[in-house]
Amino acid sequence: MNDLIATCRDSEEGFGKAAKGAHGENLRNRFIGIARQRADFAKELAGYLRKMGAEPESGRRSGIQHAGWRELEERIRPKDDASFLAECQEGEENTLRHYERALAKDLPVPVRPMVERQRLSVQEALLELRSVEMVRRAG
Repeated sequence: MNDLIATCRDSEEGFGKAAKGAHGENLRNRFIGIARQRADFAKELAGYLRKMGAEPESGRRSGIQHAGWRELEERIRPKDDASFLAECQEGEENTLRHYERALAKDLPVPVRPMVERQRLSVQEALLELRSVEMVRRAG
């Protein structure tokens, strides 16, 4: 659970940074929306841990999370929206892998539906980012 919380926080931070650098208003707003969703996911997971009597770890980094999220701020300098899209897709692919790893484990019965729902949202966001990229390439 702590790994997913850290992963969501990484994703939130990455999308927040991408939103700051994005040039297109629609893309910026979508990045902000995904960042907020990841913040909500982290809060929801942390709330479950607290209900179970555990305290969520305070660290933000998930350890094996995509380096792109950690380094996006350094690379944010003059960049086009296509670059942000590519980096966010890569970050979301890794976020999705974290969810898939979590679901491969024995999760407590009450938490599994929450993690499955969050995983589906991550997958939907990834598919949306890919479709935006395809439309962008088509011109």
